[in-house]
Order: sequence, then structure tokens, then C-alpha cells
Amino acid sequence: MTTNYEESARVRAASGSDPGPAATATGSSSPGSRGGSGAPGAHAEAAAFEALARRVKPAVDAALEKSLDLALEEARAHGPSVTATVDAMRALALRGGKRLRAVLVAAAFEGCGGEGGADAVVLAGVSFELLQTYLLVHDDWMDGDATRRGGPSVHAALAAHFTSDTLGASGAVLAGDYASALAQDALLAVPRPAACVLAAARELARVQRDVTLGQMIDLMADASPGADVDTAYALKTASYTVRGPLVVGAALAGAPAATREALERYARPLGIAFQLRDDLLGTFGDAEATGKPVGADLRRGKRTALVVEMEKEPYGQRLLDRVLGVADAPDDEVLALSRRMVESGAKGRVEARVTALLDEARRALGAPAVPATLRQMLGSAADALGHRER
Repeated sequence: MTTNYEESARVRAASGSDPGPAATATGSSSPGSRGGSGAPGAHAEAAAFEALARRVKPAVDAALEKSLDLALEEARAHGPSVTATVDAMRALALRGGKRLRAVLVAAAFEGCGGEGGADAVVLAGVSFELLQTYLLVHDDWMDGDATRRGGPSVHAALAAHFTSDTLGASGAVLAGDYASALAQDALLAVPRPAACVLAAARELARVQRDVTLGQMIDLMADASPGADVDTAYALKTASYTVRGPLVVGAALAGAPAATREALERYARPLGIAFQLRDDLLGTFGDAEATGKPVGADLRRGKRTALVVEMEKEPYGQRLLDRVLGVADAPDDEVLALSRRMVESGAKGRVEARVTALLDEARRALGAPAVPATLRQMLGSAADALGHRER
């Protein structure tokens, strides 16, 4: 199976568009960088990360399916309604997914010298996949999204099953909660020393707190129009997409505090860039590739970085008034708004911000506390997350 990392690297290599890390005025690269898209080191790093993804993804997929099969079997003892609820969550978790968080856990563990390599922390990868499932289930319900990963969201599937929107919503909340509990179980079952598992579990708890705070800011942006987008994205996305997996992997390897702190400095800008890329894909991406209808973010009133840019100009604000949060906004109005985002430079500014954040993340890899092998691996990871197409 071709991974998204491989696909991203091949597209950039073929087009010659991979800018590599930030170059200085003299043409040299930033600390921890790969030295340019054509450099042998760049290809070696990408190959190493892709090879790790090829090893990790099938192992995590198999362990995740086993975990969810056991959960479904347990649910059957409690009747058909409970079974249907757990099964809807299971279907979402197993329906696609890049497993990038699991790959980052493995990268940090191996890069920090963890014994047994990636195979030793498969359950930690499963934990993050279950955590993401929990977050997606709740996020889709709060946003009113009927589809996810090319299929029905959990609340939509349960509403159809129970022929009740109320039971569909309630079932989705419970299904997400159950996935969260399974995530904790999986992490606590990782076969590592107790002190390492405890440190990892504390980070997982911190991730859940941060994501919840970020979701509060995101959901209540209308009530707090001055809310900082970077802060919300750092809490909601960077915490569980990049920082959490890396810190958990490093903690399970027994890495010192200095290494974990350096990884956090790398993770914050990369996680924000990941979410900004998500904003761009939500408006300009391929609906078939992303698994979500283009324009959905605008119609449901999501205050993305693109929206913040458009709020700065009168004409953009007028277009927003006709589309943002208007569930039945006509396609031509949505198209007019997205076209204005391009013409006004809003799209370009967000793209430039992504590039700047990726450069900041790469520079953070120059810290002496980051092991050389991990530094090389994460340079490629920045490209995979920051330039993805879905």
C-alpha cells in the first residue's frame, strides 16, 4: 500500500517544488535541515521516514482492529443498541486514516534509542488512533458533519440506525467516550518500564486537556472574536497530532526532559502548520481526497485562518456575511468567496505562514538534545505533514 508520505514525496520530487528547509541569505540551510530538495540527505531522510511508515501502519492497523474486535465482542453482551453504537465507532476508526500519529510515536521511540524498536510501542500508536477517533466522533457531531473519511460520521450512522437524531447524537457522545477509554487502556498496556508508561500517560492526559480547551476556543470563536488562531490551533491540533505522539514516544524510550522539551518546540509550529493546511484543504482541496465536502467549513461557520484574513477587508466581510455559517449558502456564493480569497492574497498569506512555520519547526531540530537519527527523520516528517493533500 502506498502511504501518503510516499505520495507527497514523489509529487514534490517530480515537480521540483520541494523547497526543502529554509535557506539563509548565503544559500545555506537552517540547523537540522536537509540541505535542499536535490541533496542525497533529503532523499535518505524521506526514504527512512517512508520506510518507517510502511512498517508501522500495517502493524498498528492489525492491533487496532484486534482491539476494536474485542471491544465489539464485549458490547454484544449488552444488547443490540450498545453493539450498534460501538460498531459505528469501530467502522470510523478502521475506515482509512494515515496513522501519522502512530508513525510519529514510533519515530520518537526509535530515534531516542527505545529498546525493541517500533514493534515495542505499537499499542501506543493504537492509543493515538483511538484518541483521534474519539475526537473525530465528537467534532463531527458538534460541527454537524454527516460524512467522515468517505463514509457516514458516527452520529449520522447512529441517527439512521435508531431513526432518531437525538439517539444518534447521544450515541455518538458515548461512542467517543468509549474510544477515549480504549485509548487509555492501550497506552497503559505498552510493555515498557512503569516510570516510562506513567510519563507517557501524563502526556496523554495533558493532550486531552489541551484539545478540549482548543475546541472550546474554536467552537466559541463568535463569542470571542479576538481569539488567537495560533493559540487555538496549538491546543486543538498541535497537541495531539505532533507534540503528544512525539513526547509519548520519547517518554516510553526513557528520553531525558531536555529532549522532550526540544521536541515540543518542534511540534508546536508544525502542528499549527498542519491545521493551517487543513484550512486550505477545507476550502480548496479535493473533496474525494479529503473525504469531506469542500465548502463545509464555510457553511458551518468555522472561523479558519482564511476567514480571519477575509475579515480584514470590507468586500471580504460582505462575502463572508452571505456564506459563513449559512448552511444552505448557494454554491456560486461559496465559489465567489473562495475566489476572493485567492484574489485578495488571503490564500497566499496562509500558505506563506505554513512555510514559515515549517521552517521554524526545522530550526528547532537543531537543538543538541535532539538525537541525530531523530533529527533526520523529523525533517522529512515536517514535509509529510505540512504539504499533505488530504
